[in-house]
Amino acid sequence: MGWIAIGMRLFPFIVEAVSWVEKFITSKGKYKQDAAVYMVKSILGVAEQGANRDLLNDEQVEDATRAVIDAVVKLQNIVAAKQAD
Repeated sequence: MGWIAIGMRLFPFIVEAVSWVEKFITSKGKYKQDAAVYMVKSILGVAEQGANRDLLNDEQVEDATRAVIDAVVKLQNIVAAKQAD
């Protein structure tokens, strides 16, 4: 399975992690992002066993996960602002 396919399979889990963190973590910024990354890493632990690959200890995977989290949060904020108008 290619990296793009793995990334596309992880995307819904990243979105779900962001949603859960938004509901239960009141802090902002890096602490909140770290909580979402932790949740995604937990999911990756299951995925890497199925893929027989070491994804958890890959700095590029973590950087990409953080970038996706930033993009998802930014999109959620834009949507919320548009709905408030």
